[in-house]
Amino acid sequence: MKKMDKKGFIQIPFLVWIIASIITAGTGYSAIEYYKISKLIEEAKQLTNEEKYEDAIKKLESIQNKWFIKNIGIKKQIIIDEIGDNKKFFLGTEEFNKGNWQEAVNIFSEIPKQSFYYQKAQTKIEETKRKSVEEEFSEEKIARTEAEKKAKEETSKRIIEEAKRAQEELEKEIAEKKLSEKEAEEKRMNADNDNDGLTYREELNLGTSDLDLDSDGDGIPDGEDLNPAGGGRNIAQHFEWSYQGDSWSWDYSIHEDWYEYYKNKPRESHGVEYVTEDDPFIQNIAQTLEDTAEKEGYHLSSFIVSFVQGLSYIDDYYTSFDEYPKYPVETFVEKNGDCEDTSYLFASIIDATNLGSALIQFHDHMGVGINTVHAQSGYYYPINEEWYYYYETTGEGWEIGELPSDYLYENAKIIRVWDNSVYYSYPQYVKPCYSSPDFVGYYSNGDNYYSDSQCRNLAYCLPYEEYYVRPDNLSFYWDSSCSQLIVSGCSKSTNYPGYFYDGIYYYSDSYCINKAKICVASSIYSDRYWDGSNNYWDSNCTQKVLSWCSKSSIHPEYFINSFDYEYYLDSECSIPILGTATPPVY
Repeated sequence: MKKMDKKGFIQIPFLVWIIASIITAGTGYSAIEYYKISKLIEEAKQLTNEEKYEDAIKKLESIQNKWFIKNIGIKKQIIIDEIGDNKKFFLGTEEFNKGNWQEAVNIFSEIPKQSFYYQKAQTKIEETKRKSVEEEFSEEKIARTEAEKKAKEETSKRIIEEAKRAQEELEKEIAEKKLSEKEAEEKRMNADNDNDGLTYREELNLGTSDLDLDSDGDGIPDGEDLNPAGGGRNIAQHFEWSYQGDSWSWDYSIHEDWYEYYKNKPRESHGVEYVTEDDPFIQNIAQTLEDTAEKEGYHLSSFIVSFVQGLSYIDDYYTSFDEYPKYPVETFVEKNGDCEDTSYLFASIIDATNLGSALIQFHDHMGVGINTVHAQSGYYYPINEEWYYYYETTGEGWEIGELPSDYLYENAKIIRVWDNSVYYSYPQYVKPCYSSPDFVGYYSNGDNYYSDSQCRNLAYCLPYEEYYVRPDNLSFYWDSSCSQLIVSGCSKSTNYPGYFYDGIYYYSDSYCINKAKICVASSIYSDRYWDGSNNYWDSNCTQKVLSWCSKSSIHPEYFINSFDYEYYLDSECSIPILGTATPPVY
């Protein structure tokens, strides 16, 4: 049920009262007219209950236009005023319902105090003001909420934007880091830390180290090594040559890495860069030849050159001299070469033995000079205080200081190996008279031996270890006069100096013809001699030592018998002295 005072409407009871008053006082007004008016009033009431105020007002307006009402005059103004106030209240109510608070207040304020609607209008004004305030507060709250929402949205948006920017910065930083790492990785992969010609990527693929110039330790940089991580094959070589009538053979293997390393090197003009004395394989070859020469008592450089001279001589087939030099390892593996190739090999081995060398270069030929003592005979090339004796490396039989006749009068180019200095010189000659390596203290001109360094005093019997040698027939003797010839099966006795021994008997001559009785001073008794089995008193081993007949310690010239203590003249105590028990006193 609704309270009727919430909406504006014409007070029906009041109207009924008015109409009833009119009827009581009126004259001749019909009951029918009254009924009609009453019905209209009921209808207006019903419309009011249904909150159809506008229709109710129209009903009431139709009542006031009735002739009955017009002609009565009494209370007519009251009806008119009530209708006007009702309209105002209705209009105010409409503005109130629309939420037009100020308009509603203005309309409600026009209703006068004497009006039935005044109090209700005041109540409505208060309600309108409250609604206005609530609405203001509500709008403020909404505005604040909206502001807060907007602030939150802006904060959220800002946070999102900041997060987005942070994410973008992070992604950018990550991307830059990845790019930087990729660039760093690429830089690292393309780096060559050990300067061997290979990048780190290439080293990984090969299985080698980028921190080690030579990963397999073979002396070849990884970038120039056929097998930088190790492995590969050895190239077996067999050599045969002769020296001083002795035949030599040698089997030696060299790793293919070294051969390929030098085979792939670009060719340059001739020079000391082709002398590779520091290469491990050259060092090994030099050491082997040096050990053999020392063991056999050979002249070192002559023995080494005999090995090199044993290689096949082959001219450059497609090129001329000075156009395609080989490195020593190539000449060694291929076992052939021309004059400059064998010269580089010989110089490399010589320098590896710590003997100085120089390249001797002619207009169409090359040899090697060896720095040796000035007393050496033959042709040499002087460099300041050093003398470099010439060695020919092509063909067998060339000795130190022998120079091919085609170059005797040529001003040769001399390149000293150790410092690559260049000199020009004609060959110098030293008469053959050199210190003999076989006979210490003697000299030779190549044919004969001399006791002086000028090769003037001929020597005919030379010491050689524990023997002596005649240089004219190279026969060996036991004595310094070369008279006791060494004969097979007759050797000098090691136990009895001065005697010879054939394994059974002792002899006084080196031919083991004249048998000899051994009689030497005893190694145990200072006053006795020994024949190898018995002791004797004399150096001829004739006076035999007997246990019961010994030399007198008081009179050493006599012997004493341990049985009768008499003195005797002989070592057998058989010849007494004058038949007395005591020796005579002189």
